[in-house]
Amino acid sequence: MMRRKMWVWVFIFLWGSFGVTGCKSQEVVQKKIRPASRAGQFYPASEITLKEMLSRFFQNAQNLSIPGNIVGIWVPHAGYVYSGQVAANAYRLIQGKSYDAVIVIGPSHYYPLKGAVIGDWDSCATPLGAIPVDRKLVQALDLASEEIDITPGLDQGEHSIEVQFPFLRFALPGVPVVPMVIGSLSLEKCEHIAQAIAQVVQNKSVLLVASSDMSHYPSYESACKADKEVLSAVAGLDTKKIFSLERDLPNRGIPNLECALCGASAVVTVIRAVQHLGGNKVQVLPYANSGDITGERDRVVGYGAAVFYHEQVGRSNNKGGSTVEEIAFTEEEKKKLFQIARAHIQAALSGERPPEFHVTEPNLLLKRGVFVTLTNHGRLRGCIGHFEPDLPLYEIVAQMAVMSATEDARFFHDPITKEELDDIDIKISILSPLKKIDSIDEIEIGKHGIWVRWGRQSGTYLPEVAVEMGWNREEFLEHCCVEKAGLPRDAWKKGAEIYIYSSQVLKEK
Repeated sequence: MMRRKMWVWVFIFLWGSFGVTGCKSQEVVQKKIRPASRAGQFYPASEITLKEMLSRFFQNAQNLSIPGNIVGIWVPHAGYVYSGQVAANAYRLIQGKSYDAVIVIGPSHYYPLKGAVIGDWDSCATPLGAIPVDRKLVQALDLASEEIDITPGLDQGEHSIEVQFPFLRFALPGVPVVPMVIGSLSLEKCEHIAQAIAQVVQNKSVLLVASSDMSHYPSYESACKADKEVLSAVAGLDTKKIFSLERDLPNRGIPNLECALCGASAVVTVIRAVQHLGGNKVQVLPYANSGDITGERDRVVGYGAAVFYHEQVGRSNNKGGSTVEEIAFTEEEKKKLFQIARAHIQAALSGERPPEFHVTEPNLLLKRGVFVTLTNHGRLRGCIGHFEPDLPLYEIVAQMAVMSATEDARFFHDPITKEELDDIDIKISILSPLKKIDSIDEIEIGKHGIWVRWGRQSGTYLPEVAVEMGWNREEFLEHCCVEKAGLPRDAWKKGAEIYIYSSQVLKEK
């Protein structure tokens, strides 16, 4: 793929270098506009009729209060008369919000794809007016992953993305889009694409849209049962379960069930990208199927929707739960905290005494538990922490920074060096008090870290680990038991104590 991209750019360069030599070009650049090829089929071609239909959908949509910033949504892509209201329930929640761009990801119904493709367009036409394409974002995504390619034409008739454009033009006028079509991929490939998206948009406010219908062609009753399982997996942000249901449900002998989630790769990619961007919550919205519209119950298609968001962290509750009480650091305080950490690491690696810091800032004198994580271009190089809030913050950060750099047993054979220090990134996780739990249902993936203890053996994983690895609750606990506490995989079921905590994460860069 890269070789093909290279020759395309070489051709463009040669054309630009030799094709217009010796004269002033009078050529007008022709804009590449993606046509509204499904207008009149999936949605009205008339601007007036379409606007009236969307207005009605939005007026009838539930006006829920989402306690956080919406990073992604999942919506269906059938004809508006069938699934328009279900989609509008999600679009109503992002209407008028401020986004830099929207990335729409839909399944490829007409071409087999081994990755994801983005159409080579300048804008996308709709009966309500054109939507600009964010060309810089397109180029950045193309460069970020071998799984993503700019391919003209393959997305032109793809309804899974096109039916989203009028909704976006209506809800977020003027916000540019990136139209992406994705194949039926492995979980690993979806993860690669999700990581690339998160990397490219991490400093922007970008909405991610996953386009997918649900069960195809079973009876009304069978659709409701099958779709309930998928909705439950989405509600748990369980991407592995979503994939397994798409694979297994059609093999259970349910009459006429051809697929469970046609855009499973799109939904999983958006969920994983949202999680990489800090999203940790989901609100599943009202479900319907075509039988609810037509009255036909023998052969239906299911429609679901959800919003994925980053929960706004509040103060800890009166019960002393597991939510960290965030410290309102100033930029100068955060800068000083990282200066202290880096200076102590430098001194330890050089065999010198660390410099003295005159610390009077109240926030740096607070007592908290802390973990310090060191990475080199994303590769872990050390992580050690201390749960007890028994030292001033700046002191425990300095201690844990040095221990992470010099005493993490995983890196005794390959310790951090002085020469490497400039490439080391420091992350500080400030911990809430530990809370012992009786049910693993209290663990919220993306919000809680876990500490498992049995006798003298114990181990912990920070909240972000489960998100980074794509684990559900059980996998989170199993991996912690084996890899961190040195316990049997099922120790959490057989008497090991389980504690949860949350963290306020500070990043140096």
